[in-house]
Amino acid sequence: MVKSSVVDGVIALVLLSTLSYSFLVSMGAISYAVYKPRRSSTRANNVEIVIVSKADEKVKNSLYEVLDYHVKKYGRVVLVVDEEAPLLPVLREFRGVDLVVVPSSYRRDLTGKGRALQYFTECCVDSSKWYVFIDDDNLILDDSFLYEIPAYEELNYVAANGVLVPRPGRSVTAYVMDWIRFVDDLFLFRLFTGLLGKPLLGLHGDLLIVKGSVLREIGFSKKTLTEDFEFAKELVKRGYKTWQSNTRVSIKSPNSVKDLITQRGRWFKGIVSGMKSCPLLMKIVIIIRGFTFTIGVLLLIILLPAIYYIGYTWFIVPAGLYYAGTYIYGVYNSGKPYMILLVPFFGFIEAISRVYGLVHVNSYVVIDKN
Repeated sequence: MVKSSVVDGVIALVLLSTLSYSFLVSMGAISYAVYKPRRSSTRANNVEIVIVSKADEKVKNSLYEVLDYHVKKYGRVVLVVDEEAPLLPVLREFRGVDLVVVPSSYRRDLTGKGRALQYFTECCVDSSKWYVFIDDDNLILDDSFLYEIPAYEELNYVAANGVLVPRPGRSVTAYVMDWIRFVDDLFLFRLFTGLLGKPLLGLHGDLLIVKGSVLREIGFSKKTLTEDFEFAKELVKRGYKTWQSNTRVSIKSPNSVKDLITQRGRWFKGIVSGMKSCPLLMKIVIIIRGFTFTIGVLLLIILLPAIYYIGYTWFIVPAGLYYAGTYIYGVYNSGKPYMILLVPFFGFIEAISRVYGLVHVNSYVVIDKN
């Protein structure tokens, strides 16, 4: 009797998790259909492209590619690096790159990218300008954001994200799995960052567009593994509005499944650590998206025969189609049809990465991007 009650409770938890996620996915599908970013006829000219990098051997090739690409596209870019960055002597010779060097003595209580962003905010940000932050593996693929900024500035919107598009690293599996970031942007992030104008799921550090006055107001002064999430949390608390840009930005996929698990684990650990001070609605959304997925996937694998037997598989259809469809789309883009055989395992890897992050990730980790 006790065993039966426990099994019934676990099945109920799986059904609740998958039903909640299915509802979120369904709302995302509506957002995909109805949301269209505003666009002005004039192009913003008060914009700076800012790249933040650790500037070491792990990111050297990627960083050089990103600098060359954006200097050719926009004329000049800003690069923020630490005073102790191994590549700093070489970077000083790059044309079209305005270097901002973070002193090694500055705010040792902060860590990673957030520390560099806080220094840049304090020393260099003009309240009247807009800043477009990208990582050292990002390539901005179009200029839509420059025409959107004037339209949204008139409406007092203060921040935006673009749509992430993976490009291959050395791991086909990681590249296929990274397409979940593209689909999540079109559905889930479009719902919150775009349609509702509230970044309840957080923001990406990749193509993070922010008004200078808000940067100076909020900053990045809290020690965290996920500075973009902390920034989004402050926007929500203060009632600021956001939009999702039509601009797409190419992101380099991890070079190994290990790197992917480490990357996802850090994000999840950072979000969990920052949840305590989130507004209530933001907590609910994050729990539905993050925890229900992890619990649902891990338990569903074990209990799927029982759920099928009692006739409740329709609960999981929207969420199941969402993830299966995403990974199949990733397989299609990889050009490796045999990878479709691994689709059932990809969700499990995503779920495991979150468990890994909670248990093992305690510091800011930069993965190999070469």
